[in-house]
Amino acid sequence: MTFLAFGNHTVRNLLHSPYFTFKKILLREEHHQDKELLQILTNKKIPYQLLNREQFSRYSPDKKSQGIVAFIRNYDYITLPSLLSCQPQRKFPLIIVLDGIEDPHNFGAILRTSAAFRIDGLIIAKRNQVQVNSTVVKVSMGGAAYVPVCQVSNLGEAIEKLKDQNYKIIATVCDPKSQAYNQLKFDAPTCLIFGNEHEGIKPNLVKKSHHRLYIPMSNQISSLNVSVSCGIVLAEVVSQWEK
Repeated sequence: MTFLAFGNHTVRNLLHSPYFTFKKILLREEHHQDKELLQILTNKKIPYQLLNREQFSRYSPDKKSQGIVAFIRNYDYITLPSLLSCQPQRKFPLIIVLDGIEDPHNFGAILRTSAAFRIDGLIIAKRNQVQVNSTVVKVSMGGAAYVPVCQVSNLGEAIEKLKDQNYKIIATVCDPKSQAYNQLKFDAPTCLIFGNEHEGIKPNLVKKSHHRLYIPMSNQISSLNVSVSCGIVLAEVVSQWEK
């Protein structure tokens, strides 16, 4: 599933990530006489080419490529057992489950926020869910390099395995009858579930949760973008833990 990544900052981050396998990298020669970068590519045995402006323009549809285009052979999803065995970033591990996110911009924004808050990993389904691709990587602004993504066949089964590891399962819903997100004490390994942009979290996954949270709103706004909701809830969890 070869896809592209653009930009100096993004590609450099991906080069140091264990989740990306590179096919080759194209560099616009007048922009890239960086001996350190070329040495990294040589050490990692990643083929690269130095192209002039005209040659490079044939391969770079993104005007903000900054003179570097990476052809990524594939993204290496982490297995669930591997994710659960990782050393947590904080006292308690914090994992996100995404249920049917369709927009790659939302997925990319969630990855960027997850990287900023040092989330331990994301779990997505193999079907009916946008996968890690060029747009996701671009929007994540390099965040995709730091947060492992686990791809599973069945989210319900994955959640049950999280329960077996004593995770507190928390579903974020648009229901004012639920508990306000800043009223819950986060004091255990935590799994936050965020749902599809239109339909939310599937009922069977909501039933598996220990808590249901909502974000109080006013001015007749019924819901927030899923990536914005994710950022708000993550900020609350991390704020509690860092106190």
